[in-house]
Amino acid sequence: MKLRKKRKLESIPVAAMGDIAFLLLIFYISTTMLTDQKPMEVDLPEITTEVQSSPYPLIVYMNQNLANQNKVYFFNQEIPVENLSDALTKKIYELPSSFRVYLNIDQSVSFKHMYKILQELKEAGIKNVIISTKPKESL
Repeated sequence: MKLRKKRKLESIPVAAMGDIAFLLLIFYISTTMLTDQKPMEVDLPEITTEVQSSPYPLIVYMNQNLANQNKVYFFNQEIPVENLSDALTKKIYELPSSFRVYLNIDQSVSFKHMYKILQELKEAGIKNVIISTKPKESL
């Protein structure tokens, strides 16, 4: 009579699980972008084209209240529009070469305020500006 040998149940190597989890954590941390800027709610105009993004965004906000005071919201503080070029120039030197400047301006703000901001961006030497919009809501 032939006896069968008992097979050992193959165990799953759990030592490698810690390594995999650690590598996934490093990958997540290295690919996530952190920013010092806190967002401000503005009512953006609508558009139907595709969205663009940047690894290092510089975002300038303006709503009707700030426009009445001739100020913008940039890097967690309200600053006068006249000081925007200095603040942008200072931030540009802190960032790597690849960055974009976004304008998030409330759609109720008149164009003359946007023009002042664009003049300050021009004075700071910024040639590429993205004016933020929101996707058109489908009915």
